[in-house]
Amino acid sequence: MAKNSMIFKLIIFLFLFVIVVFTVIFLLIVPSIKELKATRYEYKKVYNRLEYANKELEAKQKDLKDIKHQTLKISKAFENRFEESDFLKFSKKYFKEATLKKDGNETYKKSFKEYKFTTISKISDPTVFYRFLTDINRYDNIIQTDFPIKMAAYKDDINTTFTLKVYTLAK
Repeated sequence: MAKNSMIFKLIIFLFLFVIVVFTVIFLLIVPSIKELKATRYEYKKVYNRLEYANKELEAKQKDLKDIKHQTLKISKAFENRFEESDFLKFSKKYFKEATLKKDGNETYKKSFKEYKFTTISKISDPTVFYRFLTDINRYDNIIQTDFPIKMAAYKDDINTTFTLKVYTLAK
């Protein structure tokens, strides 16, 4: 009998041990697994937001770099002195004849000087004038072409008259 009672006690203790182990598992480990799943889900959401923000940051940094490059180019263009002879050489690529008549200069918004020129030139084709307008944006100075642009046919040429404004820094 003592042997049977020992086995019975051992079975009861084993049963209690299994109950305690399962209780500990259900009370401590199962909630931790649920919390782990919730935390993993939250981590994925935050990680996705971080990746999106990093992509946005890279795009904004690229835009900023482009803007800095453009701004540097524009500020250098303001600093360059306007040389009429250089501009006339540039315009020879587009016009058969070109002359500049200075209309005056004035201080523009205290920091800039504005020079006005009336340009008279001869071209063979109106498309040449449009190429000139496109390429003037790449010139070393800030130059604005004002309307009206007068074009009149004369023999085989087209006489054009228009106003240019050149902006430089006031020194």
